[in-house]
Amino acid sequence: MAPLTLVIVGGNAAGMKAASRARRLNPDCRIMVFEQKAYVSYGACGLPYFTSGVVKERQDLVVRSPQYFKSVGNIDVHTGHKVIRLNPSDRTITVKNLQTEKEQTVFFDNLILTTGVTPVIPPLPNINLHRIFTVKTLEDGEAIRQYIRGEGCKEAVIVGAGLIGLEMAENLHRAGLKVSVVELLPQVLPPFSPEIAFSVEKHLREKGVEVFPGERVKGFEGDEKQGVKRVVTEQRELKADLVILSIGVRPNIELAKVANITLGPTGAIQVNERMETSMSSIFAAGDCAETKSLLTGKPVWVPLGSIANKQGRVAGENAAGGIATFRGVLPSIITKVFDLTIAKTGLNEQEAIKAGFAVERSIVLPFDKAHYYPGAKPLLLKMIADRMTRRILGGEILGEAGVDKRADALAAAIYNDVTCEDLSQLDVAYSPPYSPAMDALITGANVLLNKFSGIYTAISADELKQKIDRGGPFLLLDVRTAEEYQAGHIPGALHIPLDKLRERSLELKGKATGALVVYCGQSLRSYQASRILKELGLGEAINLEGGIRMWRWEKEKA
Repeated sequence: MAPLTLVIVGGNAAGMKAASRARRLNPDCRIMVFEQKAYVSYGACGLPYFTSGVVKERQDLVVRSPQYFKSVGNIDVHTGHKVIRLNPSDRTITVKNLQTEKEQTVFFDNLILTTGVTPVIPPLPNINLHRIFTVKTLEDGEAIRQYIRGEGCKEAVIVGAGLIGLEMAENLHRAGLKVSVVELLPQVLPPFSPEIAFSVEKHLREKGVEVFPGERVKGFEGDEKQGVKRVVTEQRELKADLVILSIGVRPNIELAKVANITLGPTGAIQVNERMETSMSSIFAAGDCAETKSLLTGKPVWVPLGSIANKQGRVAGENAAGGIATFRGVLPSIITKVFDLTIAKTGLNEQEAIKAGFAVERSIVLPFDKAHYYPGAKPLLLKMIADRMTRRILGGEILGEAGVDKRADALAAAIYNDVTCEDLSQLDVAYSPPYSPAMDALITGANVLLNKFSGIYTAISADELKQKIDRGGPFLLLDVRTAEEYQAGHIPGALHIPLDKLRERSLELKGKATGALVVYCGQSLRSYQASRILKELGLGEAINLEGGIRMWRWEKEKA
């Protein structure tokens, strides 16, 4: 019997992982990879850091060369070759050599599509001006890096405030440019909750990056010789020597579409757990393929390098004759924005509500290590659970240190269907340089348990703002210190410090004709105050969850 011929279309994360896995499991098969660009197997997620010089050399991003794959894995890698046609009926592809323009027909027994994504480029006026870049390939990174190292590049505008957009904002700022970020949606980092996004936006401004959320870009101005000069939004004009388009990507599914391979509801290629498409002997993996949410069971499309590698490994094993499955994703994401690390795993609050869960949330602001240990920094953790099953559904974490380990632990918990009770008892490692005695995850789970038991009632900052705007009978009580109150408080708040609450409780009688909302710096003192008020017979108090740090609107000063 002739050895199996495996063809892979696309030579980055999923494609080369598939090729390597197939070779390990089937030493006799013939493996060919076709990639239209000049490089394969490189760290595309490192491109923002390459543009600024944090990653010093191009070769630092390149994991393996075509020559390596040939000499070590006996894998034929053809760069500069574009697959222009897929013919499932006769199991052939048509490949064009982009240098010679010659075409050839290649037969396959099994095929894996790892065609990745295409940047979204909106049809805006002057979108094709010189110095407007996307950030997808190593060639993109090289072009941006060369330009910002030249003379005359002083101001950059980034269109889109997602993960790549904000990573580029940090790195262009690091390279010495004045940076502005424009985002169509009302917040930066759209996958995250407003509480997290607000802290990130504030941090960007503190670092000198201008941020314009809720603004639509109308077009660009400049000339053909010098390129872009201005970005025009509905509210303003921004000077720009350089523009980064980072408004999203879409799955590159043209080959599959023309070949009548079924696409899923996400617009990406539909696959099963074995990464098989609707066509026999054809697999798909990576950013061009959809997968399944482990929490909702519904199809999702999540273009991340980590997922692409795992899917590629499964596709390569199965295409080589093995048996492997890819269950799905939560998903988990993490990014760095200047001094902050921001991570998310599972569903956020709005995603969970949309999926039909009965959602409960907790927002806590503990330290990343023991508060007395030098260098202790605050974290912001938002966790959500299903009220019916008490299962943890998701979490978002922000801080300067210790974010990644807690995000990974939470991802493992959600993956294994852990409940709030389970998480509150999790035996995590403790030592003052690494964690408080009650870790952030434990604290977040305990707050959820307090809510389920009815001893803690909370209101979000958005809900409180709506309550204030509507008016009506309720009393807002600030229990922080006098200095904190004078520095800035929510308009209309009565001030009684926590340590004076018992002796001044009579001041509240007759004033709390409706709801009583209590807040402090980060919810701990307000929780203590609510228990005192109940003990004194003044009724149930509602806590501002996360404290005044979650308040995104103007504050009064005494």
